[in-house]
Amino acid sequence: MRRRHKREKGELRLTDKKHPPAGIAAFVLSVVSFISFATACIMSGQKGGNGGPGVGIAGMAGFFISITGFVIAWFGLHQDNIRPLFPAIGSVVNGLLVILYMILYILGAVT
Repeated sequence: MRRRHKREKGELRLTDKKHPPAGIAAFVLSVVSFISFATACIMSGQKGGNGGPGVGIAGMAGFFISITGFVIAWFGLHQDNIRPLFPAIGSVVNGLLVILYMILYILGAVT
């Protein structure tokens, strides 16, 4: 059994792990998709639920951006020797946004 040593404060820890570009791209796509979702919701709310085709196109674009970001994050998480921060955040946020878009779509189809 290996012993873990306490790290001294200010101790330098070198590693060759890097943030993968795919993970950073997935994170950026999640931010873009969230902004698209928030903008579409605000615009639709201001017009009493009748936002028109522009709001619908923004919503569909955000949905496809979110799916793309989730797939990119998934591939980013499966790379070797990486820091998993950005791919993990990107996959969680994009996954939640896909679910949110689907709920919104289903609610719109029912009513």
